[in-house]
Amino acid sequence: MDSGKWIRELRDERFIKSSDIERISRSIADVKGNADFYISHSTLADIETGSLPSIHKLFSLAACLKVSLDELLLVFGIDPNEVRQFAGPLEAGPRRAESGKTPQPGFRFQLNFDTNFTSHETSLLKLNPQELGTLPTALRKRLDPRRYRYAVVGLKDDTMGELIPPGSLVEVDVMQNIVQVSDWKSMRERPVYLVWHTDGHSCCWCQLEGKELTLLPYPLSHQPVRRFKVPREASVIGRVVNAWLPFEQLPTAGATH
Repeated sequence: MDSGKWIRELRDERFIKSSDIERISRSIADVKGNADFYISHSTLADIETGSLPSIHKLFSLAACLKVSLDELLLVFGIDPNEVRQFAGPLEAGPRRAESGKTPQPGFRFQLNFDTNFTSHETSLLKLNPQELGTLPTALRKRLDPRRYRYAVVGLKDDTMGELIPPGSLVEVDVMQNIVQVSDWKSMRERPVYLVWHTDGHSCCWCQLEGKELTLLPYPLSHQPVRRFKVPREASVIGRVVNAWLPFEQLPTAGATH
């Protein structure tokens, strides 16, 4: 299959411009904190003339073209289902076993932390040396940037009300970036996600219907229900699995789930 021709024809069919690819992939790169996800106009031109993109750019291209990564791999002659055919039964190593654990409901609050963040808006941390110094000591010892990202809830962002108060530091599992629908029994059990959108970032409950992502705030929040188109206007970074309160706040949700 001519991969470049296939991609170009799909772009034409779906009216996706090269500027759209640049814009969406830049957003993905910003969210992921990795410039390898960015696809420039010249890089796209190379791909459409037969160049083989990196796995990071394949990921972004799949999101931009609105196809699954598996489908895009097939275009380049790679069938993920053939791995077992060549490798035989897969070993259940420690990393595989860990990623296969059943996600626990809700999230839990950890120790308080000393913060110098003063932003009124929720922001995703890039974990530079200055930001690292403000994180809880126990957290700095176990950082895993490949799986977890961190964000500080803005001082004026009460989207999650008392569940995740303004000023909280949250740990986000990027491997849990698919909006789940389940029979949770309380608000605390319902998954909370960190979402990038065209207005910034938000910790919130989510509902996905087709290509429309609805951001749902805590009932007593002053924030409105908001709706965005994915992936152009919003994307789910991951699920909030831990949260810390700054020292100046009392742990209003101090119980561990």
